[in-house]
Formats: sequence, structure tokens, C-alpha cells
Amino acid sequence: MPGLCLYGTVLNSVNTVEASIRSVYRPDAEIVVVDGGSRDGTYERLLELSKDYNVKVYRLPGSTRGRGRDYALRMCPEGSYAAYFDLDDEYNAYFHRAIEWGMATESQRPLYYLVKRDYAIARGGWRDLNYAEDIEFFTRVGFDYYLPLITSRPVVRHWSSGRAEAQRYGRGSISRALRLIRMTIDDIRGGAYSFTEFASTIRRAHYRLASPLVYAAAAAMGIYRNAEGVSNKVAYFRAVLERLVNPVEAIGADPADVIVIVEYLPALRLGLGWAAGRIAAAGLSPLVCKMDTRDALVGVGSEEAVRRWPRAPLHSCKTIAVTSPAPTLSSRSFHDHS
Repeated sequence: MPGLCLYGTVLNSVNTVEASIRSVYRPDAEIVVVDGGSRDGTYERLLELSKDYNVKVYRLPGSTRGRGRDYALRMCPEGSYAAYFDLDDEYNAYFHRAIEWGMATESQRPLYYLVKRDYAIARGGWRDLNYAEDIEFFTRVGFDYYLPLITSRPVVRHWSSGRAEAQRYGRGSISRALRLIRMTIDDIRGGAYSFTEFASTIRRAHYRLASPLVYAAAAAMGIYRNAEGVSNKVAYFRAVLERLVNPVEAIGADPADVIVIVEYLPALRLGLGWAAGRIAAAGLSPLVCKMDTRDALVGVGSEEAVRRWPRAPLHSCKTIAVTSPAPTLSSRSFHDHS
């Protein structure tokens, strides 16, 4: 069987990198980490950890998440399976079991975070984006299966919105504002939203006034449209729903750790009843829950999964009726390179 490479990029996370690397470490895998120019001792801590955890450490100051992941991917051994991980998260046994299950399928792209290194590079690798780089990658490279599992939790709990990330990584108010603008532009480019879709997500009036200029900047830089007739985000969630595999049956997971979350607006675009039907067909219970203040479509193996979900809290869940008709979209949710 081909080898395994675990790769990621990191910035200013000195307090989380050891727990994260320790949780993904396995003697049969290489670990490749790219530091984006940390100023808090993260790079130095990575060099120390490299002695005990078989970590190859590179530094790429000023790199975006997408560029950092792309560099790390290309440093993985040729012919290997490559799985990316987030160095703010601590991973559990399901992460490893899912990888082993995916590799055993012998697919070129078994899971959204696990693909053959050469397959991904042949399709362009990761884009130079600091937001929505994952959605863009998933819809261009593709994946054949989706195991809805809790595989990780934040080492330090924090809200992962674009605004929060700008506050966390920016230096001073001007730096934070510029970072937020760049992330918004990247979100448009990677998510491939129409202007109407983008504008509908803006709540603050003064941001809404600037939205035409921001969208024009994204369009000038180039929007990565990987799907036919829909945004990349809608295409991604459709692919998730079409490729659901029940992990209780596949890897013997505890139903209380089985969960999939679909953002509500993409679920409406796909057809809420159809989306709920796909969840039910995989043996999960479809619910509509509040995530923070917004609705989300949720599929669970048991109600306990709602309480175990380690990120934005889910609450006020209600069951939802299912229907069978397919959504009225183009015949492909994203370009199929298989």
C-alpha cells in the first residue's frame, strides 16, 4: 500500500502545535508542516518537536493557508496518500481509522482531506487563498466518500469566523482590516459566489455599501468556478450529501460521534427535503438546528452527537420531513476528474 503523509500549515499557534502533532503522529507516516512566518515561537517549537515526531518543518513567511498547504503537499513523498490537518486542532482515533479506511478503498481521492499526492498536484494543488481555499480544493480535486464523523476538536476553543481570524492574526487595526478585506475577497474567489449570494450574507449596513467594490476586486483577481451553474459551496454540500457513508457500518463508529452539518442556504438551494432525504438514506436522523444564531441542516447518528459537537454550539433542534426528488441543478455537482 502507498505511504501516508500528513501535512498542514500554521501561524502563531505555539500553544497548540504540540497537542496537534502528538494526536496525528503515527510511525508509518511522514508529517510535513509549513510555518507562515510565526512571531510567537511556533517555528522554534516545531523544530524541537521535529526531533521526536518525524516532522519536516519549512518556513514560508507571508504565505496564505492555501499556499502553505500547497507547499506542504508538494513536500510529501511522491506516490503517497496525503491527508491535511489543522494545527489548531487535536485529533482522535476516528481520524486515523477514517484514513486507513480511505486508503483501503484504493481511490485516488477517497475523502475530502485524503487524496493521492500526485493526483492532487496534477489538478493544480491548493490555490493561493487565505479563505475558502478548502471549498475550492474539494470541488476541483473532488472526493469519492464522506464519513460524517467528529474527528477533531480545537485545542483552544475559539470562534472561527473570518472576522475572528482577522482579529487573531492581524497586527493592529489597519492590519486586521486589510486581512479581513483579503479574506472576504478570497471567500468570493474560492466559494465562487454570485454577487447576489455574496450580498445576501452581509448583515452590517456599512459593509453592504462596500460590497460592490469588494466583489469587483474579487472578479478582477479571478473567481474559481468549479461547478456548473452553482457556487462552489453549493456544489461541495451536494457532493457531501451524495457521497455520505455511514461510519457506524464502515468503521464501527459510536453513533454519538456521527454528525454532518450542511449550511442552511446551500441546503435550501439544493432542496431541503431532498437534502434531508440523503441524510436519512445514509442511516442518519435529519434535523434543523440553530448554530449560533443561524439555522443549519444537521444529520446525526444519535441525539448525543449534537451535544458532543465540539465547535459552534448546536441548539433548538427539530426533526425535518424528507423527500426523494433530486435538486434542480446541473448534472454534475463539480467537475469529475475520476
